[in-house]
Amino acid sequence: MAEALKVIGTSATLTEALRRRAHADLDFPIEFEVLDGLSCQSRGVLSPESYDVYDQWFHSVDLLWTAGSIQPIDTGRITHWHHVRASDVFAGAGKGFGTRPADVLYVQGDRSLSATPVSATPLISMLPTSYNVDSFAYTPELAARRQRDEAESWAWLLDGRWHGRCALSLDPAASAVELAMAIQAAGLMQVDDPGDLTIEEIDEMFGHLMARKRSGHFSRFWSSAEDSIRLLSTSGCVVSSLWSPAYYGMRGQGRELIYAAPVEGYRGWHSGMCISAAVEGKRLEMAYRYLNWWLEGDPGAIMARQGYYISVPSRLSDTLTDQEWDYWYGGLPAAVDLPDMTGTIVVKKGERRAGGDYRQRLSNVTVWSTIMPEHNYLVRRWHEFLQA
Repeated sequence: MAEALKVIGTSATLTEALRRRAHADLDFPIEFEVLDGLSCQSRGVLSPESYDVYDQWFHSVDLLWTAGSIQPIDTGRITHWHHVRASDVFAGAGKGFGTRPADVLYVQGDRSLSATPVSATPLISMLPTSYNVDSFAYTPELAARRQRDEAESWAWLLDGRWHGRCALSLDPAASAVELAMAIQAAGLMQVDDPGDLTIEEIDEMFGHLMARKRSGHFSRFWSSAEDSIRLLSTSGCVVSSLWSPAYYGMRGQGRELIYAAPVEGYRGWHSGMCISAAVEGKRLEMAYRYLNWWLEGDPGAIMARQGYYISVPSRLSDTLTDQEWDYWYGGLPAAVDLPDMTGTIVVKKGERRAGGDYRQRLSNVTVWSTIMPEHNYLVRRWHEFLQA
């Protein structure tokens, strides 16, 4: 039996449905190793010999490329590259603070990364695959106490009305920018760029956050979509930052939640795949075949059914029904009940996706998840915050 292609990543994309489909479509086995976000970044940087393909977020590229842990990807070997390059994220890539995916996409002659291709078939750092915009979810209890005409706002994460009943992600690259938007929305401080906080801004922000943490405002922290589902099902939280799979997972359990479209805008993220610097020969051929498989219709449909978009949506015409496309991408009311990737109904007929169609949602990205220039200092303060 052929040796398996080793893929590391998070539960957001390394699902059993995807592994089974890849195993059926490719003539070699696929081995998924699911890690939390920070562990995946650490493995990706420090141990490139332990994996063949790295599947995670674009803001990880800064760490991986600097460490020399990944090799350039030849777009001449990517079948649908012209569709990726023309996708909504990369055709209009200049919007939003933080690590805009296109800014670290193209390999330059001096091995730096930028948004500018150097040829018709350029080398890239990461192959763009799935993406989405994230916000927070809240319960009917919060909705019932919401003031008349009160806009959904990141400031709710700090609102004293929900003291002791607010949860956050453990990932500082996501939570820091969300909290920066929350603190600014609450009028506690001014932030010039939520994707590039200065040391002074970090200290001021954590001054506000530490006081709330010590008073018990933040009740729980979660590390994965599965973890957030368990937390929100048992802890009495009424508001939490949340990823799309967790929201639809809870809907599939019959739990009522509202996914917010914050007036301040979304936190955007884009994920993709890198090839380990240690991969060569036959395993390199396998890696390219796996990357190309990801841009066909089946992976994109599986991702859509948990709320994610794909960089080549044109391939979905044969794998999503018209009703699924209209809800997940088109922003239209669901014409029928819709299932997730396991077949569980997660969208009821008549429901409409918060934030509109995928272009409307993408146009409302305020900041992309990022590794800030002061990331090391931010992480130190983040750990102090968690331990407070």
